Amino acid sequence: MEKSNLTRAARDFISSTLPGFPFGSESSTRSLRGSAPIERDRARAACAPMGALVTVLVTEDAHKRRRTWYVVDPGPALAHHYAAQGFELFDGCKVLIDADAMRPVALLDLDPASMLTEAPAPCGFNPYWDLPPA
Repeated sequence: MEKSNLTRAARDFISSTLPGFPFGSESSTRSLRGSAPIERDRARAACAPMGALVTVLVTEDAHKRRRTWYVVDPGPALAHHYAAQGFELFDGCKVLIDADAMRPVALLDLDPASMLTEAPAPCGFNPYWDLPPA
């Protein structure tokens, strides 16, 4: 694999041809390697006693600290466990769990109708690929 060392003039030229996309500098502390992949199978196994894993969220604060959260669909049989921790479950709610402490943090009220509808295409209606709205 070849690596190139660009001069300042070449970096400035590339930056001028791509407005809005700053060219990476040597002083950047960001690694070229991406973040570690989320192991969904491990997360699913860890959340099994609390309900069915719906999704994994990763947040990053201003200091670049990452936190992982699990969104779990609790079963009705687990309502008394959540009630003991101060969470009264209701129909359609999801539970936000802190992945580090493996404790419930909050109840999420997601509108099921918003999850069933498809979002519009990002570039608008495409008559060749999209079905006409019903």
